[in-house]
Amino acid sequence: MIVATAIVATTAGVVTPATAVAAPPSAPAAAAQSTDIDKGNAAAVLKIVAGPDLLVLSDRGFVAAMYYAADDIDKQHPLEPEHQKLKETAIAALAADGEAASTQWIKVGIHDAHREDEKIVTDRRQQQEQERAAKALAASTLSIPVDNTVLAKSIFDFIVHLELNADGYKDMAVKEAARTALRGTADDQWRFLTVVVFAEHKKDVDRVIQDDATKDEAAKAAERAKAAKANAVSHTLGSVPTARLEYLINLKDRDFVVEIWKAVPRDTEVHGAAEDAVGSLDPADWTFFINQGAEEAHLRDIVNELNKRDQEYIRQITELRTRAANQLIRPALVAAADAALAAKRSDREKFLRTGQYENLVQTLRVDAYSGVDVYLTDRNGDVVLEQWQPGNRPEAQWRIEPGLSNPECFSFQSVSRPNHYLRWRSGASSAANAAFIPPQSKRVTAYVDPTDGSNAFKGDATWCVRGDASSVSIRPSRSSGKYLFVTGAIDDDYYAVAPEWHAEAPQAPHPVDRRYAAEQPLRDKLGKPIGDFVPEGTSNGVGLGHRVYEKGRLYLTAGDDGTNQRIAVQAVYNGPVLDKLLALGGPAGVGGAMTDQVPAKDGNGQVLRIVKPTMGGENLHIVWSASTGAHIVFGLIGEIWANSGGETGPYGYPLTDEGTVSGTNVRYSRFATGTVYYVPGSAIRQVKGEIHRKFAAMGFEAGMGYPVADAGTYGQDNSPMQRFTAGSVYITRNGTVAINGDIHRKFAEYGYETGSLGYPTSDIRSASDGVGKVADFAVGSGSIYWHPSTGARLVYGNISLKYKAMGAERSYLGYPKSDETGLPMGKRSVFQNGRIDWSSENGGTIAYRVAAVPHNTVDLRGAKSGRCIQTAGLIGEGALNDLAGMELWDCVGGVKQLWDVTHLGNNVYTLKNRHSGKCLDLRYGELHNGNAIVQYQCHNGTTQQWEFTTTADGSVALRSVHSAKIVEAAGAQDPNATAVVQQVDSGQAHQRWTVYPY
Repeated sequence: MIVATAIVATTAGVVTPATAVAAPPSAPAAAAQSTDIDKGNAAAVLKIVAGPDLLVLSDRGFVAAMYYAADDIDKQHPLEPEHQKLKETAIAALAADGEAASTQWIKVGIHDAHREDEKIVTDRRQQQEQERAAKALAASTLSIPVDNTVLAKSIFDFIVHLELNADGYKDMAVKEAARTALRGTADDQWRFLTVVVFAEHKKDVDRVIQDDATKDEAAKAAERAKAAKANAVSHTLGSVPTARLEYLINLKDRDFVVEIWKAVPRDTEVHGAAEDAVGSLDPADWTFFINQGAEEAHLRDIVNELNKRDQEYIRQITELRTRAANQLIRPALVAAADAALAAKRSDREKFLRTGQYENLVQTLRVDAYSGVDVYLTDRNGDVVLEQWQPGNRPEAQWRIEPGLSNPECFSFQSVSRPNHYLRWRSGASSAANAAFIPPQSKRVTAYVDPTDGSNAFKGDATWCVRGDASSVSIRPSRSSGKYLFVTGAIDDDYYAVAPEWHAEAPQAPHPVDRRYAAEQPLRDKLGKPIGDFVPEGTSNGVGLGHRVYEKGRLYLTAGDDGTNQRIAVQAVYNGPVLDKLLALGGPAGVGGAMTDQVPAKDGNGQVLRIVKPTMGGENLHIVWSASTGAHIVFGLIGEIWANSGGETGPYGYPLTDEGTVSGTNVRYSRFATGTVYYVPGSAIRQVKGEIHRKFAAMGFEAGMGYPVADAGTYGQDNSPMQRFTAGSVYITRNGTVAINGDIHRKFAEYGYETGSLGYPTSDIRSASDGVGKVADFAVGSGSIYWHPSTGARLVYGNISLKYKAMGAERSYLGYPKSDETGLPMGKRSVFQNGRIDWSSENGGTIAYRVAAVPHNTVDLRGAKSGRCIQTAGLIGEGALNDLAGMELWDCVGGVKQLWDVTHLGNNVYTLKNRHSGKCLDLRYGELHNGNAIVQYQCHNGTTQQWEFTTTADGSVALRSVHSAKIVEAAGAQDPNATAVVQQVDSGQAHQRWTVYPY
């Protein structure tokens, strides 16, 4: 007996060789777990004593442990496995969700599978013994000595041995029949060994008897009769002792038949034929049985036995094929099973004996940015994607094996480097890897590493397959939420959409042949191939070209769509479209990335599209109909045509190829129902109606440029508008409005009419000074002002209302110098002579100038309180500390109240306390109202940067550059020790200060 060790369960709940793990949390509630007795009985099937480390496993873990134990036993004689059904049913149980299937397998399934395995092994051994007995009988019949070595030969090699050792005179017919059988099938060779050799031997005996001149005819007849009975014994009883044989061949015919009838098994054709002869009183029937009937009945028994075996072969192969198909990644095994099912019995026997193990190698194709004929490749341990190449490429071949740590999943062994497996180094961590694939990514990268037999390696080298017959994703068994990623494969890491993998033949098919074989509708359209592949250059080692079919061609091209060079196969059909393509120089002549030729959208024509052609533009279309012929449409005209609906849009089918307007570089294409013009860099379309009138009033192209799009609509009323290169025209409730120039460019920055401004409500008008210009818009009181010295600038919302209430450009602020910018708690617009700030906290606005401070040392006196800002705390003690707060105190000119002013540029200052040597600071940079003003070691950061700003009444505010808020006496209080804090500027007296120089 064997004492088994436990096997490790992965994080997914599937067992691998060292500890047990429960089923996945998502698994449905299972029936009661099996008992220790159930597990002990199950383990006993494999002659294993279930120790504590096995009994402690979950039912899923125990099933996997039994699988690996059985597999280890079978690896000792791989061509004659003894636990095939046990392993297959174990995998099926593990593939089911939850524990219920595993529990049932432990209690019942393993025992049922074991009985099937025992029958398979028994049948195999009986067949082997039958073959051995047949070989021995044939050799004995021909008096050829054999030993165990000879009997162990294959049937083919054994017949060769008989043919070489048979007597050249006495066994002439046998030798000839042997040579014929060797040229035939395996069934022919088995028939020779079990039937034909005896019939031919009888012929040889009859001939030798006839040639014996020492005997008269009566003696010869007697010898022939004995030989016939000996032949009948061979067909019915097989090998018998010599004395028994002598007894039988000397019996009278009826007695002989009776002996045979009594000796042979009842459920055989031989027994039936003997019984028919025994029941007859006609000596001719006895003679027929001896001379012919026994042999024919024996042959029928052989055929019946072969058919019985074959039905079992068919059943086993069908089951195997179904499992392989459901595994989604073993098409070579599926194809081999299909071939065996469609072939002869001997092919099926060979498939079960060896073929199923010889068809586990696949190539793995993935949809990649460079094409769909790209294969997973082992480059000395690096896992890369490489384009299809002709010939046998072991480095791109993978042996698909049951998972090293989870038999319902798979491990991929490199064919070019045996015992090297595709492996996710799950334990590896490096800055480079973290930079390439961050922890939150669903991608995992792989290497091809030599196995070390460890549980960790087995887990990393086991991959689960999910998908359907069209494609699969490959996921690490340790983390099924992630997926295998190789650079170049198409995936979506954000949405966890894995690359699409396809298992292909070990020698990957030519891309043209692969697509032709994969798509029945394509085969129907193209017909049969009528020529070999025609080379037309190479790209990255891939031979490009085409193959001709009865009704068209398949092109293999290296299309460049401007983003990727993509090897792909496209179909073009015989007729005007193909003729036009060839006239343009074929795929190489048009460049870009070609697509399939497809029917026109109205069914009345054909269209072939080329992406990013060398002629220019996004697409080139070859378009054909019976009434218009085949013509090309490309460039911007082609895009306008295609975007408007193409052949079913307002223009219809093209009537000409693209031409040029005489005397210009303007190009056009004529269509069935319209014409599209092209000015280099822009599409020109008709400008109609009221929009055209305004366009003319603005000076056509001189004022507005040329249209960049057809007329469209805007707003809830779907009012008409049209965009031009230097302006836009809108039909509004106030009339037709046009804006252009710099103001239009600024309007474009804010999203035109769909942006924050809405549509313009007026033409551009002159400002009050006759120099600037302004246009008003529908949303947020927005206006765009332009001045030669400031350019076009936007004012918007509450800031715009404040600006206009002050008189806009006529106020002291002048023209805006900037668009509205963000503040930590609001917005700001900067003007020629000041600013307007808007607070998101109270919704208020404040206009002010930024003032210069010419003094080196100052104190800051409250406009309301008359008291000075000083550092709180005792001199030499707390007043020296970082984060010491500010307070109001009677002005005494003391060092705690004096501030040294340092200009940082642009009227931004720092204030250093004369006593502490530390700078006025906004505590922790916090933005909330009431945050304390403190001192801190000087660092000149934004929390220590201050502006002195003045309003129209001349009062001064101390404004933080960091928060854009101002300094105030907390709570509008005046007494000594009143805290100094920051607050939104509301223009109140306790927020204003007098700067007193020293």
